[in-house]
Amino acid sequence: MLCKLRSQRRVLLVFLLLGFVSLFADIVYEGGRSISGAYLVEIKAPAVAAALIGVGEFLGLVFRLLSGYIATVFHAPGVLWSSTLLGYMLTSISIPMIAFAPTWHSVVVLYGVERLGKGLRAPSRDVILAEVSESIGVGKGFGVHELLDQLGAFTGPALVSVLLAFYNYRVAYFTLIIPGLISVLLVITAWRLYPALKSIPPITRRPQLVFRGYTRLFWVYVAATSILALGFMHWSIASYYLRIRGVVSDVEIGLIYALAMLVDAVVAVPLGVLFDRVKLKILITIPLLVPVFIVLVAYTPRELVYFSAIPWGIVMCSEESIMRASIALLVEPSKRPLAYGVFGLLFGLTWALGGYIYTTLLGKPLYMLLYALITSLISLYLYIILAKRSNVK
Repeated sequence: MLCKLRSQRRVLLVFLLLGFVSLFADIVYEGGRSISGAYLVEIKAPAVAAALIGVGEFLGLVFRLLSGYIATVFHAPGVLWSSTLLGYMLTSISIPMIAFAPTWHSVVVLYGVERLGKGLRAPSRDVILAEVSESIGVGKGFGVHELLDQLGAFTGPALVSVLLAFYNYRVAYFTLIIPGLISVLLVITAWRLYPALKSIPPITRRPQLVFRGYTRLFWVYVAATSILALGFMHWSIASYYLRIRGVVSDVEIGLIYALAMLVDAVVAVPLGVLFDRVKLKILITIPLLVPVFIVLVAYTPRELVYFSAIPWGIVMCSEESIMRASIALLVEPSKRPLAYGVFGLLFGLTWALGGYIYTTLLGKPLYMLLYALITSLISLYLYIILAKRSNVK
């Protein structure tokens, strides 16, 4: 009994450590992302540079597929932990190095390297997180993890805004190396505490990339979420647009993003709890927020632009919490690593494509709004089908 209690405490400690890993890593990444578009304008980069950062998101999500494939076919805890550690190491180094990037091309590359790091670690980390959160509920577990994650995502942009107010972009970027190194040390600690995974039995079959065995509901879910991403404006493009629109300053752009991350943190646990109660039905509310964000960014005066943080933060929270938890409900444990990879790949592809579409529509707010409405309505329709046909209780 005592041994079991100690084991449960260790699992809970690892769960919390993974949350704090994301907290410190998000200080790095979200701090850097909050000023990405404004910094590109600062160094006189073309608008396409902001869209190329979206391509970096896509390439990172391609790595999610690769990472998920490796985790699925080898099913070794050491592989999962190694992928997680290497991914966080890439994040902790790449964003601070933007301080020394000589051209906008190298800035885009470094943002891309960070996304590769996230792509490498995300499926493996999510498999570990799904296991250590089972005792409190998967939805609640991902919600608590997202809460800690977004506390870092709020702190990062807020920190960067303060550093910009007193120093410059170079100081702001390089300071982020401190929380990055802390996140790496926390991953190593969690690995030492929980080296083996109960849900990962050894597999002796030859490695094969097999997409059979996934239900039709899973593919409907992937399609709905990918179309949602197609119309969801990436923050690098939103911040670029806000800068050229001229309604808010560089510091305010960072603060708006920090507010979005605070919103994300505040709604994370409630969304997770609701997900555990109503399951996939909660997804129906998410697409309605995308056009609202476009209206607030493109049409409102300075005072109301700050409110754009609310819909953007909620949509991002759903993508990082309940949308990941949904896969745990729709897919059996042995297939989850690859499922997370496939989901991430298609989500990233459509998000990158949507970014290019938005860059062609900059300066045409009506077209941006119509595009957001069309994609949101299609996504909403598919989520309704999913909620009606799902038998997940």
